Amino acid sequence: MNTQGFSTRITRSLTWPLGVLVMLALPFIACAAGPLVGEAQNATGTLQVTRSDGIEERLRGKGALPLYEGDTLSTGPDSRALIAFRDGVRVALDTQTRFIILSRWEKAKDSTRILRLEKGALWVKTASRSEPLEVETPVASAAVGEAELVIEVMADGNSILSVVNGIVPFGTAFGTCPIRTSTVSYAVQGKKCTKPEVIDVRPAAVWVASLDPTMSAAPLPPFWPPPEMSTHQKIPRELIVGRPPATLTLAQVAERMERALSNGGYSSPGYYSVPNGFAMLTHLERINPDATPAPPDRRWKVKLSPASLASFNLMAYLKALLGKDPGLFRVIAFVFTAEPIVASGVKPEMDEAKHWVLHGGNTLPRKFAAQPYASDMIATALIYEFEITAPGAAPRQRKPSDHNGNQHLKAARILQALGG
Repeated sequence: MNTQGFSTRITRSLTWPLGVLVMLALPFIACAAGPLVGEAQNATGTLQVTRSDGIEERLRGKGALPLYEGDTLSTGPDSRALIAFRDGVRVALDTQTRFIILSRWEKAKDSTRILRLEKGALWVKTASRSEPLEVETPVASAAVGEAELVIEVMADGNSILSVVNGIVPFGTAFGTCPIRTSTVSYAVQGKKCTKPEVIDVRPAAVWVASLDPTMSAAPLPPFWPPPEMSTHQKIPRELIVGRPPATLTLAQVAERMERALSNGGYSSPGYYSVPNGFAMLTHLERINPDATPAPPDRRWKVKLSPASLASFNLMAYLKALLGKDPGLFRVIAFVFTAEPIVASGVKPEMDEAKHWVLHGGNTLPRKFAAQPYASDMIATALIYEFEITAPGAAPRQRKPSDHNGNQHLKAARILQALGG
């Protein structure tokens, strides 16, 4: 902290009348800082904090530098920083980032924390009981509920929002878009934000791990609450862990399920987190009307219309891949948890479901994998079935499915592989 000027002012004023000293001190105390809101906890390189009265402080390495409303935080080209607010919100600054901590109060409403991002990128993760939070950029604003996101102001002043987890309303002066898990949206001056695109958003926050490896962004992405399913089926416990008194770790349960899936022709499921448990998701597969898998040469492939590639781009490719080949398709999510499963009410899109397995982890985190498969944990298969009725038709979810969950699992030969 730069205190030289402050010390000089106090020394020279000691010969002044006491009343004058008090009058001078009061304005200084009033403007020195707003309310305490949190602290800066770690910096690789240097985090610079400029108080509302112009005084500058810096954090290098780990520490506990208090943060107040009105503070401006900034990092240089080789610096990143991690801060924590008192309500549990955690924020990380990428290189060359600057933002101001503000708030907005409205009558009959809670106070809203404002992070006014002027340049660079912020990683934000809220807690379940965090106060209302908004991240403002020069062209848009993100209202953050219970979510994890990365928001960036690009060199041209436009913004990009990547949602790692949750649903984040992203608005400009021309409208607001709800941006969901594993999607990205752009905000451009003078326009509404773009329709969210499905993408692997985890690389957008990989730099956060350099500040705290234990909180790297979403070691496993969440699959909770799950989207509306076509049907579901509980799997008997003895098929998961064997006969009593058998006890297994979560890793052993996952290994047993992977073997059963492999016997049914499935490979490399995607791992997701759920409360006090985990989920395993299969690849999108083509199925027959009786719910059995399509022949191997068609099961994992969808024929592509050559005409659809005349003007190639990612979205056109996905539409061609998923919208030009009629048939039935399925994804199965195996959820292992003691918590009741209540669907989110969100209807899944087939192009999103196709990427679920790719966005999941390839295994369970080591510490989590060693935990025991508790006696109250339940294995439930959530079946997501889709249909393309004609060439060029949009995919739609089949809800309810023509087959119940047990029929789907038997047709896929998963129950048989587990010994059922």
